[in-house]
Amino acid sequence: MRDMYEDAGEFTTNMLNKFWDINYEDSENYNDVLKFLNQAENFRTFNDGLTEFIKKHGYVEEDGLNEKTYIKKRTDFLYNKFKEQNISISKATLENYFSGETRPDTKKANRTNVFKLCFAMGLNLEETNDFFTKIYLDRTFNVKNVHELVYYFCIKNNKNYTYATDLIEKAEELLNNNSSKNTNSQVYTSSIREETDFFTTEEELMRYIENNKDSFNRYNVTAVEQFNKLLNRIQGSKEDRDFINKLKKGKRYKNITSEDEQYLKHCGLVIQDAIKQNIIFDTDTISEYTANKDVSSIDFMLFVIYNSPLPIGIEKTYSFANNAHLLKLIKSNFPSKHIFSKIKKDPLFSFEALRKAIILLGFYEFCFDAEQQGENAGEYFDEFVEQMDDILTSCGMGPLYIGNPYDWLFLFCIKSNQPLNTFRGIIDEACILEENFNI
Repeated sequence: MRDMYEDAGEFTTNMLNKFWDINYEDSENYNDVLKFLNQAENFRTFNDGLTEFIKKHGYVEEDGLNEKTYIKKRTDFLYNKFKEQNISISKATLENYFSGETRPDTKKANRTNVFKLCFAMGLNLEETNDFFTKIYLDRTFNVKNVHELVYYFCIKNNKNYTYATDLIEKAEELLNNNSSKNTNSQVYTSSIREETDFFTTEEELMRYIENNKDSFNRYNVTAVEQFNKLLNRIQGSKEDRDFINKLKKGKRYKNITSEDEQYLKHCGLVIQDAIKQNIIFDTDTISEYTANKDVSSIDFMLFVIYNSPLPIGIEKTYSFANNAHLLKLIKSNFPSKHIFSKIKKDPLFSFEALRKAIILLGFYEFCFDAEQQGENAGEYFDEFVEQMDDILTSCGMGPLYIGNPYDWLFLFCIKSNQPLNTFRGIIDEACILEENFNI
């Protein structure tokens, strides 16, 4: 079991201490936990994390200055680091980081700027990993991207950013050279990391890139496999749908045979869950929303997981993404029908969305399995964290982190007396329209 306190800095340690002191699950309407999740100061903002970071790397701050002066001095300090290393960046970009106006998202251009920052500050591999996972809140090196493989090699071997850009040009030439080798075999992220970890020379790295050129830019292979594995177990199949429809049509559900029961035990988890909640066959509990739903659809799966439909929003109407009472870091790419559809259509569209979907599905599977065994998932906090961390790290994703508001939500739920009900209650409360919400 990973000790969350191990190698934790002051901020992470304080977050963990506060986390274990919080006991909100007895609240009937979850207002208290929503208050906590809606206060950005309970989590480290990017500008706070960046300021704390530069203080640990040579920046000394005077007391008694106004905020505008603080921002200017912090910006000047970091901008000079970039200039010393001959790394280009807009001063306005750094100023926006410190003013709190911009939290860099995970798009390519912003990731490149964050890598530039790590080079400018002369960070080693461990420090770079910490900055990405605990301040930027994203994975560090996607070594299936040849640029980031080069960054990994250079930071590990104490090479500067100029050297890295030269190597990237050479690597791009190899990838664009049709006459170079192409193995047509899939190489996983973990294999690339293992095989390149001991490289110390440019020649070794270039030879590897040339020999495995077809494996680069095929991202998230393991993550997509894990996503599909969870989805296949949780979502109802077309065969499940046809079976349920037969039971409905002939009203066989009133006299289910032992053979039927055996089949139902092998249906998708949400179908088993829905039957237990009486929302498939019981006419008194079937809502207008679920009456004619395809039980093999993503829509139905998410309805069961959340125990209600997430507001989608049409034009200017209320939507979960825009109006739910949760921090933007939680709502961004929150697992919805729209997000699941995007992942299935293009797994590369958002690494954040894929990670969030895997956490949601892994959480639901864990809770369902514990309940099936007559156990309380909340008694198995360590097991959940270990299982989830194994899944995430195998996908090249960062483990659960208490300073990430989205991760915090699931960690809070799993330590409660009834994790799945707590999660559903929080999401339901967060979806209440603003005018009816009192925090």
